[in-house]
Amino acid sequence: MNGPHQPGILHTPGFAHYSVAWSPFHPTRLALASSANFGLVGNGRLHLVSAKPNPGGPSSLNLDKQYETQDGLYDVAWSEIHENQLVTGSGDGSIRLWDVMLNDLPIRAWQEHTREVFSVDWSNLKKDTFASASWEGTVKLWTPDRARSIATLKAHQACVYQALFSPHQPDLLSTCSTDGTVKIFDLRAPSYVNTGPNANTFTSPVSAAVLTIPASGTEVLTIDWNKYRSMVLASAGVDKSVKIWDCRMINTGEVGQVGGICETQLLGHEYAVRKVQWSPHRPDVLATASYDMTSRVWTTTPTPGRPQLLHIHDPHTEFVVGCSWSLYDEGILATCGWDESNRSSFAAAEHNSYSNLVMDAEDFLSDSLQTLYDYQPITLTTTGAPFSYTFKLPSISNKSSGDVHQPITISLKTPDTDAANWDLHASSIWASSVYLSDHIYDLDLESHIHLSSREDPVRVLELGASAGLPSILIAKLYFDVRVTSTDYPDKLLIQTLAENVESNNASDRCKVLPFGWGTDPSPILHENRKFDVIMAADTLWNPELHTIFTHALKSTLKRTTTSRAHLVVGLHTGRYTIDSFLRKVLENGFEVQSIEERERLGSSKRNWQVFREAEDDKERRRWVIWIQLKWSESEVELYRSSTS
Repeated sequence: MNGPHQPGILHTPGFAHYSVAWSPFHPTRLALASSANFGLVGNGRLHLVSAKPNPGGPSSLNLDKQYETQDGLYDVAWSEIHENQLVTGSGDGSIRLWDVMLNDLPIRAWQEHTREVFSVDWSNLKKDTFASASWEGTVKLWTPDRARSIATLKAHQACVYQALFSPHQPDLLSTCSTDGTVKIFDLRAPSYVNTGPNANTFTSPVSAAVLTIPASGTEVLTIDWNKYRSMVLASAGVDKSVKIWDCRMINTGEVGQVGGICETQLLGHEYAVRKVQWSPHRPDVLATASYDMTSRVWTTTPTPGRPQLLHIHDPHTEFVVGCSWSLYDEGILATCGWDESNRSSFAAAEHNSYSNLVMDAEDFLSDSLQTLYDYQPITLTTTGAPFSYTFKLPSISNKSSGDVHQPITISLKTPDTDAANWDLHASSIWASSVYLSDHIYDLDLESHIHLSSREDPVRVLELGASAGLPSILIAKLYFDVRVTSTDYPDKLLIQTLAENVESNNASDRCKVLPFGWGTDPSPILHENRKFDVIMAADTLWNPELHTIFTHALKSTLKRTTTSRAHLVVGLHTGRYTIDSFLRKVLENGFEVQSIEERERLGSSKRNWQVFREAEDDKERRRWVIWIQLKWSESEVELYRSSTS
C-alpha cells in the first residue's frame, strides 16, 4: 500500500481537540471540539475549518471561525436539518446549539447533565432529534426547539462514553461505558412509555436495554454502527482491540437480552483505541484513532493471505483521539490528536484510496490514567502478555510447610480464549485477583488446616481463575492445602491456566480443571468431597450469570459451619449489581459472614453501602469489595438431617 503525502498543517496553539466531524451538507467543512489544558481545567473552543485537498501537494486547511466556551468541549455533531447548525457537549455538563452564520454566542443552551457531556450524536433518520451521553451514566434525547430533554435513559451505572443512533432503525440507540458493556436501547419498548399525564423520564429515568453486550473486561471508549449491515457494530477501548459485533439475534421490544456474536477482532494498536468509525462508502472498511499516536484503516474482509490492516497513518506526535470519514469523497478521513496541529494527506490503500486530515486533540489515556489522573486500572494485562507477581507479605508457618521466609515470585501468561468466548473477559489479569493474592491470609486457611486431617486435607476451589494467580500462590505457600483451579471449558483458556500452574512448580498441590457454572460439579470433586473454601475474583459483573454462579457455589461448598466462600469484587461491577447478587445468595441458603469495602492500594476499610453519594469512576477504582459467605445454620441442619 502507498503511504500518505506530506500533510498540510494548521496550528491551533493552546487547545487540544477532542472531536472532529465533517458537515453532512458541505463537503469541505469540518468542526472541531477542543479544550484548553488537556481538558482538565479551563475553557473550550469550537473551531470551524475548511479543508481543500490539493492533489499536487499538501491539503489547504483554513481556520474560518471559532467560538469560546467557559468549559472544555468534548464532542461536536452537525445538525441533520440545518446546514449551519451544530451541537456541542461540554465539561460543565452543558449542551449548546450553534449557528455558524452568527458570531460569539450559541443560539440555545441546555443544562441538565450533572457531569461532563462526553458524546453528542444527531440522528440521521429522526432528523429533529439528537442524543447526549454523560459521565453520570445517563443518555438524554433532545430536539432543538424544546427547552428541556424529551427523554432520559439511565443507561449505565458508570460513565457513558458514547451514545449513537442507529443509521438503519430510528428508534435504536447504542451506548458504551466504563463498565465494559455495549448496550442497545429500543425507544419503542414499553419501558419508555409515559404512564400518565404527569409522568416523565426526567425525574424518573428509564434504563431497560434490549441487548447488553459484555464487550470487554475494561472500559469501552467508542462504538459505531456499520452503515450497510443494520445490526453490526464495532467497539473499541482500553483493551487495545477493535471488536465487530453481530447483533441480529436481538428481539427489538424485548428488554433484558444479553449476547452479541463477535465476528472478528482487529489487533495491532499498542495503546487504548479512543475512536472507531465505519466508512460511509464501504461495508468492510473502518478507521481507528489510538493513544499509540496512530490512526489506522482496516478491512474486515481481507483478500486471502493479506492482513486486515490496510494502512497506518502516524504523523501525529501525541495521542490521536478522533477520526471522521467524509460523507462526500470516498477515502477522505479526518483525525485529531493532542499535538496542536492540523495535518492533511493522501494515500492509497490497495482497493481504497483515501486521504487523512490530521488535527490536534486530547482525551484520557486509560492505559496511563493512573499516571495522568491518579486513575487505577481494573485490569493489568492483555491477551498473551506476561505478568510477574511477587508475594511480599510476612512469612507464615503451618504444621506441614515450615516457615516461608523468601519472597515468592510467580510468572504468568495472560490467557486467550476462542473468539466465541471473548465475552468471558478471561483474557486479562484483574486487579482484584492481585488484591486477593496480596491478602491471601484473609482466607484464614490456618484455621481450616487446624481442623483438617492428613487423610482429608483442606480443599480450596477457585472459580473463574483465568491466569490462576491466587491458586498458584496458595499451592506454593501451604503444604496442607489442595487447590482446584477452574474456569470456563475453553481449550485455550484451560491450556494456559495449566501451563501457568506447571511453569510455577505448583502442580503437585494445584489441579486445573474446566468447569462451567451451573453444570454438574462431579468432575471437579475428589471422591465426591466438596470444598472447605471457595475463592473468586471479579466474577459478579454480569447479573445474568448470578443464578448459575450461585448454583456453582451451592454445589461445591461443603455444608458445614466452617466452610467459607470469599469473593473479591471491583466496584466497576456496580453497587446495584453486587446488591442484586447478595439478595440472590441469601435466597439460596447462604448468609453474609462479612462484607467490607477495602482500599486497593492502601489499608483503609469501610462498611459496605449500596449507594454512596458523589462517587465517580476515579473513586470507584480505588476500592474492592470483599464478601465472605457461609451456610446459614438452617441449611447446615437440613443437610445434617438428610445425611444422618
